[in-house]
Amino acid sequence: MSLFENIVETFSKKINYVRKASMGVPKTFVINLALPIIDQPYHISGNLFYVWSAPNAGDYIDIKVNKSSEPALRCVRQTGLITPFEKLLITTPVGQAGDLVILYGTESPEFLTVIDNRSVTAIGLADILAELQGDVLPEDWDEETVGAAQQQVMAANANRRSFTIQAESTNTGIVYVGFDATVTAAKWWAELSPGQSCGGDDYRGPVHVIGSAAGQDYGFAEV
Repeated sequence: MSLFENIVETFSKKINYVRKASMGVPKTFVINLALPIIDQPYHISGNLFYVWSAPNAGDYIDIKVNKSSEPALRCVRQTGLITPFEKLLITTPVGQAGDLVILYGTESPEFLTVIDNRSVTAIGLADILAELQGDVLPEDWDEETVGAAQQQVMAANANRRSFTIQAESTNTGIVYVGFDATVTAAKWWAELSPGQSCGGDDYRGPVHVIGSAAGQDYGFAEV
């Protein structure tokens, strides 16, 4: 028998099997992440399970295969296992929400193979795009005056993408920039002469300033 004839015959046999029984057809079930559970048994059997979808990239469940004494496998979306099982024991942590969908089936890989072209590296592409595009509205911006007493320019802000501080061109002294209330003329990370500016695009903590003399104006913006 030629290789082609063997392939055709083998494929024909597989199709006949599929006609007679529901072979290789995946099934799904849903885990409500808002309801914490610990080693809850799901009496299903197969030889493949796969986390098909979850609300967020960091959402996860812990799965033990067949016995509670087995080690827990931490599963996020696009992860799974090919192994025979007659029961899955699932744990979900507190603090998550939404539905996580698990796909499972039998006859893998002979009759069932998962094809998932979503790249794991692309999980946060929407966040990366938002970061690159920037905001359409600023977080805050204004003009202030500082003297020999330090003051906070910006509080910590998890939504900040970048910030800028500029000393007014008509100042007669220096505006010193620091990260907290200990900023002084001897402790700073930026020293702004009249008209000079500084900023950052990867710092979201507080920013403080102090002047070398009274009446030093500066403008700031965080976006």
